[in-house]
Amino acid sequence: MPPPIRKTKFVPEWIDMGPKIPVPKIDWIQDKRLDIRYGDHPQQRYDLYYPEGRTEEPLPTLVIVHGGGFTHMDKRDWHMYPGFFALREGFALISVNYRLAPKSKYPAAENDLMNAILHIKANADEYGLDADRLCLYGTSAGGNLVTIVGLKGHNENAPYAVRAIAALCPVLSFRWIRDAVRERRTSFLIRLMLPYMCRQYFGGRPSRVTDKVDRASAENYIGETIPPFYLQSGTRDPAIDFRDVVRFHGLLSEVANASSDNLALDILEGSPHAGAGPDYLEPRNILPILEFFKRQF
Repeated sequence: MPPPIRKTKFVPEWIDMGPKIPVPKIDWIQDKRLDIRYGDHPQQRYDLYYPEGRTEEPLPTLVIVHGGGFTHMDKRDWHMYPGFFALREGFALISVNYRLAPKSKYPAAENDLMNAILHIKANADEYGLDADRLCLYGTSAGGNLVTIVGLKGHNENAPYAVRAIAALCPVLSFRWIRDAVRERRTSFLIRLMLPYMCRQYFGGRPSRVTDKVDRASAENYIGETIPPFYLQSGTRDPAIDFRDVVRFHGLLSEVANASSDNLALDILEGSPHAGAGPDYLEPRNILPILEFFKRQF
């Protein structure tokens, strides 16, 4: 995933523009806990940041899950930058790492997110967090993870269920991508990406890992009701066909409890994939998500 371009109007105190790839600063956040272990693997860690001037009141919490094609990126790279706006809005911020492919194949990342949520909830009292006001925020591959884990937790009334989910330019359905590639109705980049991603994440070519392709497709987990869901995607995204996001929104809108109060579709006209432009890092596209979350509390 390419770095965010430099015309982004970053808050200067929040990001270091010196490196080739801008790096969020965390030294300005005085109240934080870093590298909290939720498992034995070195990548099974998360960072917890608190808003300034917090009281003893348990905090709503934004859990950010980074993208990177399931193979790279990190909890302290530019994916966490939108979470700084959440801190300013009174949320606690947690940025999660998970095991990466190709060393850790599917469903390692999915299982890690479930276990991270369980760990956060089990320690919520100690951390000063409200376990019932936990929201997931995932981009690209992270969008796939938050969508599937969020839907499964809701449908199964599982202990890792969360209050609301935001998926940005998400990889929603490997099955839809596979079918679009077969029918040659998708971009050249996606036709290149699918075999590579399947080898890295699932361990084989798309035709050899059909069961995993199906299980990693989010439409399979839409139940009779849905948790609150915010979908955001760009019309010029070469890696994710925004029409899949619209299609997924259509499926969500058919369930019994779907309404404009708990389901939002935000299509960004002309926007590329996250990291290829400023769109997903600008407050005009971040703050509506945070307001959507607040309405669910």
